[in-house]
Amino acid sequence: MTGTRDCPDCGAELDRMELQGTDAMGSLAIVSSEPSEGFLSSMRANEILTPVPYVCPDCRRTLLYAED
Repeated sequence: MTGTRDCPDCGAELDRMELQGTDAMGSLAIVSSEPSEGFLSSMRANEILTPVPYVCPDCRRTLLYAED
């Protein structure tokens, strides 16, 4: 991803973090399993997006973004 992400609460630049896995494989993924409407509607069933956490250094808000 290019550019920066800003906190929707305070406007500070978010810090990209690493997500610690919780399953046997040690990773999490967002997978579209059936056609849907909305932001996942253009995804095919074989597309996998990785949730990437971003944390605000000022207010500590944590947001997950789905990225390739």
